[in-house]
Amino acid sequence: MMTAAFRVLLFRCFVLCTGVTPGLILIWLWLQGSLGANPAEAVLHFTGRTGLILLLITIAFSPAFRLTGWRGIMIARRQMGLWAFFWLLAHMLTWFGWDQYWDWQWIWHDIWALHYVRYGVMALLLLVPLALTSPQWVPQKMGWSAWHWLHRLIYVSAGLGVYHVWELTRADYTMPLIFALVLAGLVVFRSIDALVHRQ
Repeated sequence: MMTAAFRVLLFRCFVLCTGVTPGLILIWLWLQGSLGANPAEAVLHFTGRTGLILLLITIAFSPAFRLTGWRGIMIARRQMGLWAFFWLLAHMLTWFGWDQYWDWQWIWHDIWALHYVRYGVMALLLLVPLALTSPQWVPQKMGWSAWHWLHRLIYVSAGLGVYHVWELTRADYTMPLIFALVLAGLVVFRSIDALVHRQ
């Protein structure tokens, strides 16, 4: 019979595989020459979608904990959040380096001229303080209340990310609509849960 610690370890290994597997898929597509005529655009979209999906999964960990009561979910939430940040950072660096060739004059022009770029950058920047305050000792230094309020920025970041995808879409809105509905459902659950436990 598996111990509680071993179940947590297995789940953390699953989260690790979830974060690493997209990279293996991307390498495989690259080696197979399956990234299409514009590899930079393909990698840009792949890393962005991966990061946003992992970000939504990170948010979903809290409702999953409320519904199951299993603390292993919350133990691995930070790990999943860092993977989401990693892939969204890779998304931005791909845009900076491969799409814009590190031309900072043009990068700044696009950030100020194109609102969907601006909101995408804002979404990632909001995650920076969350990643920096993710170590376990930080909440004790900050105070749990301040730490929890800071980490609610993940909802704002996810909202900006969904809007970023929505504005980039030109034909089939199925994917951004799914992202928006999932985020809306998570926000509603979080709001109801907060009201219930406040009473």
